[in-house]
Amino acid sequence: MRITNRMLHDQALGNLALNVEALSRIQEQMATSKRLLRPSDDPTDVRSAVKLSDAKAELEQYKRNIVNAGRAMATAEGAIGSAGEVMQRARELAIQGANGSLSPDDRRLIAQEVEQLTGQLVALAATKAGDQYVFSGFQAATAPYAPPPVGTAVVGAYLGDTGTVVARIGPGVQIRTNVTADVVFGPAFAALAQLHGELVGGGSASPIAITLLDTGHAAIIAARSLVGARQNRLDATAGTLDDGLLAAQRLLSELVDVDLTEAVLDLGSREAVYQAALAVNGRILQMSLIDHLR
Repeated sequence: MRITNRMLHDQALGNLALNVEALSRIQEQMATSKRLLRPSDDPTDVRSAVKLSDAKAELEQYKRNIVNAGRAMATAEGAIGSAGEVMQRARELAIQGANGSLSPDDRRLIAQEVEQLTGQLVALAATKAGDQYVFSGFQAATAPYAPPPVGTAVVGAYLGDTGTVVARIGPGVQIRTNVTADVVFGPAFAALAQLHGELVGGGSASPIAITLLDTGHAAIIAARSLVGARQNRLDATAGTLDDGLLAAQRLLSELVDVDLTEAVLDLGSREAVYQAALAVNGRILQMSLIDHLR
């Protein structure tokens, strides 16, 4: 095949364009610190990077779920801890009220404090995380109990439900994040109502009332232990997720990020090649032009 001046001219321009494109690409990589800028750069690595990004996003979502669940659990745990203190005080009052040397008026004064303790417990049962009641099950917009009428310690029926709130903390892994007020506080309210009823009329606190107080306190302690165990599981899972996120980020960086040291060397090499190509192809173009003028 005969090589024409036109062919030499086109080939020279094509070679220069390839060199300019390669030089531009390495400059773009250095400017963005990214090796993969478009799917055509390396289709296999791009597919791997997309899969890694999806996996990393999933791990990040699980981590957010854990943070949200942990916040609600911490709020609930604080309220349950305070409820335990209320019940300890109620038992102290019951022991005082069982003292046969107290006058009826003294017992009625104790009954008034029992009323206050009941109100505190109602307020603790109505603890919120954000705008959600943490002890109302799925009825998170409704306070679990209405305050008792003045002069009584009888709390009405539980207004929430037994809904189980869960959080996804891993692939196919869920954890319950709530406890409901009927389980946590219900026995305590029954005990306080019994104690108040015995004292408000001037009578002594009975062994039955003290036993009910112990039962109510035990339910609160059990709920606190349960929430604590779930918090420990969340913490352990969060640590595992953090490890997975670090590994995913490292692998993603290896695939996507540019090695600046290598890029600088590559840039120098590309510039040298471009300058050489420019010189050689410039001569070819010049010769082709002279031949054309002849």
